[in-house]
Amino acid sequence: MPVVGFGTWQTFDIGADRAERQLRRQVLETLFEAGGRMIDSSPMYGRAEAVVGDLLTEMGARDKAFLATKVWTTGEKAGIAQMEASAKKMRAPAIDLMQIHNLVDWRTHLKTLRAWKEAGRLRYIGITHYTEPALDSLADILKAEKLDFV
Repeated sequence: MPVVGFGTWQTFDIGADRAERQLRRQVLETLFEAGGRMIDSSPMYGRAEAVVGDLLTEMGARDKAFLATKVWTTGEKAGIAQMEASAKKMRAPAIDLMQIHNLVDWRTHLKTLRAWKEAGRLRYIGITHYTEPALDSLADILKAEKLDFV
């Protein structure tokens, strides 16, 4: 995977305004022209997943993108519903990378992620966190669990 990618937080959380969407389409075009593929999003980023899905569909560019998103709710049913909604919004029958965001209910979600990966609904599974106090917990998880991405 190329090292160039981008996150959609705030920037892609826009409505249906054509001019705003055209600017985001230019971002995607620039990414692909530069050899990048990674597009990272999350349900917590508002409308970003849907905007990415709409634009990639309009561009006929789903195959150019490596889509990463996250699950960040508690409970198995809520996690499944959130991940299914993300796939629908991103218009992706399979998500390239699903990450457990900020370690939220990670034991529960990891079971689902593994089952979905086995079924071909996900290509890779991962986990995220960004605050220093959580890094020891993250390190412990990495020692105990096989994950594709951090």
